[in-house]
Amino acid sequence: MPGPELTLNKIFNDFTELYQSKNGYRFNSDSMILSWFVNRICQNSGSENSALEIGAGSGIVSIVLKRRGFLPKIDCVEIQEPMFELLEKNVAYNGLGNEITPIFSDFITFAAEKRKKYDIIFANPPYFASKSGHINIDSEKALAKHEVAGSLADFFAASTNILRKGGKFIVVFPASRLQFALFSAAQHGFTLKNIAFFRENAETKPATFAASFVLGSETALFSLSDAEFFELRDPNGGYSGVGMKIMYENGRNN
Repeated sequence: MPGPELTLNKIFNDFTELYQSKNGYRFNSDSMILSWFVNRICQNSGSENSALEIGAGSGIVSIVLKRRGFLPKIDCVEIQEPMFELLEKNVAYNGLGNEITPIFSDFITFAAEKRKKYDIIFANPPYFASKSGHINIDSEKALAKHEVAGSLADFFAASTNILRKGGKFIVVFPASRLQFALFSAAQHGFTLKNIAFFRENAETKPATFAASFVLGSETALFSLSDAEFFELRDPNGGYSGVGMKIMYENGRNN
């Protein structure tokens, strides 16, 4: 049973459950979008053997990614001790101890010291500049949303130490910060390969994008005509076909 400060929530299918902080940071649709997008980008590749998640939080992205059939073993780096404890708890509770390795560290230090090279790095990073807006007094929420422990640009820079040439860096990020993301990627030797925009319904503007970048490519890999657009909801307010695939196993809510 969860403790007084935790909830145990079923996600994705009938046999996946995650502990979350009742009052701290709780996962949202961006986590599910990232797991869906990573699996979609990598499922036909076959050459990836190792993956790393930056800022894994409670573990939702990597755990659901494994439930989607993602084959590479995943190292999960998490800087916050309470979140790291949840990450360990959730990995063990879902029987994925041989597939997912929790690592207690900040990513910048980890990348500077690690000698292993990864094929894939993915993240749902903080998106508010550290000095912008009101920073939540809850440290879990602050570090998840504000660039206190590093920005996307910092993560691109640090990833060059541990991502093999030709490896993928995959991210979900607010559409309003697309220009910053593209500039940061190019500044550190990454080239855009795939991008998809997500909006609530056909009447709204995209709020989020997911993108895959390749390290060390000297040729253009992407044109704007290749961009994809998805709606999460149908005209009746229920999940769209893509929305169901993102949120539930086999695209249906059992």
